Amino acid sequence: MKKKDRFYLKFVKEILAALKRNHVRKFPHRNDPKKVGVWANACLLALRSLEDKSYRSIVELVSMMPEILKLIGLENAPHFTTLQKAAARLSDLFVKKLIAGIVKVTKSLKIRAGIDATGLQLTRASAYYAKILAQNGKKRKRIKKHIKLSTVVDLSHQLPICFKVRRGPASDHLDCNALIRKAYSIKPFKSFDGDKGYTGEEHRRIVVEECHAEDRIKVKNPEVPIWKTKRVYLKKAKRRKLRANYRALNETYHSVLKKMTGSCVRAIKVRMQNIEISFKVLACSAYRRAKSFFFWEVFY
Repeated sequence: MKKKDRFYLKFVKEILAALKRNHVRKFPHRNDPKKVGVWANACLLALRSLEDKSYRSIVELVSMMPEILKLIGLENAPHFTTLQKAAARLSDLFVKKLIAGIVKVTKSLKIRAGIDATGLQLTRASAYYAKILAQNGKKRKRIKKHIKLSTVVDLSHQLPICFKVRRGPASDHLDCNALIRKAYSIKPFKSFDGDKGYTGEEHRRIVVEECHAEDRIKVKNPEVPIWKTKRVYLKKAKRRKLRANYRALNETYHSVLKKMTGSCVRAIKVRMQNIEISFKVLACSAYRRAKSFFFWEVFY
């Protein structure tokens, strides 16, 4: 009987498969030292995001996983500064291509897509800690800003298609048009869901005319009669009645993302924050794929 792979092995195999599909070379430059390549660094950074640990902690953890090291082609775990420098060299565009490659291999020709946004914290300090400092009279600026992550999700498989990181607070509709067009170029969809923050007429026009999909974006003011409503696609949206609620699956995806990878960002620089969030999304995508195959093997 063939031995079933454990979850972490499946997780790393999903990352390696995404790297192979995108034709990423282990050592991009000819004169690179043949020690720790791009494949190993990408897998270790994805594991770090999945476990929500520091660079030192993830290196200590991986050093006790000989099967993982053998799978990524290493004899010993690298130094933690190697991961730090690798994260600084990689770009978020590189990670976005890996995420799109995972969605492309699904068997569905057309999917149900949806867009939503969530906030990530820029500090790991708790609200209680900040409140106690204020009561004691110590000077501490109130943290008003956060990182806004807008994601188009494949609702059929709970996989991210594309995303955009912005410094919040900001309106939801700012990145909507570009994300819809980008998601449609990666995987065609038959319907598109969104909450009331994406109720603009231009968003609906792109979904219907350019993407040839069903407009399932919620209406902001349903109590206003149709004869008082302006715009063509907004009137059509008020005339229809949605029976199934697929938009709630967007909330499920962001809940899993924060539960598995954490809602706080460790990096300080803006560029490193964007890369860290990109690896969080990649880790969540590989996690969903590994979990689905894991339960399929166990129960069937």
